[in-house]
Amino acid sequence: MSKSRYSLAAAVGLAAAILCGPSLADQVTYENERFGTKASFPSEAFPQRLPAPVEGDGFGWASPDGAQIFIYARQNSGGETPSSIIRDRDRVDNVTYDASGRRWAVVSGYRDGKVFYERYIFRGNLIHSVAIRYPQDERATYDKLVGPVTMTLKGPSGS
Repeated sequence: MSKSRYSLAAAVGLAAAILCGPSLADQVTYENERFGTKASFPSEAFPQRLPAPVEGDGFGWASPDGAQIFIYARQNSGGETPSSIIRDRDRVDNVTYDASGRRWAVVSGYRDGKVFYERYIFRGNLIHSVAIRYPQDERATYDKLVGPVTMTLKGPSGS
């Protein structure tokens, strides 16, 4: 490939990356010390770390445009199931999408004028989760991050 074609290809690639918005290229990988919950997200999408919860069950980050991401886990002491999480969310939020399997659930919709998307995985007596919330007018930016980010969620079984 000639130098000018290489430069053109590099410029086109850079322009596409800029136009597509945040990617997982420059990412933060958070792993919770208490439960081992782990997920990754683009650092430029959620640059501000929120105050740590007292319980040590996870962390949250925010963006200047009002989007937020939360990565956390909790004990499943109430016998929750993927189906019960979806049912409970549907009672309090405008759920527009849900899916579940034997050890996972996804629920999405609208709450307080924002889009939310949450993924839960059940491991032993723990429920690991990643939740993303963002203003409806920011869908072009965040909708394309939801799948890649939530699929990075991992968590070991609790005791």
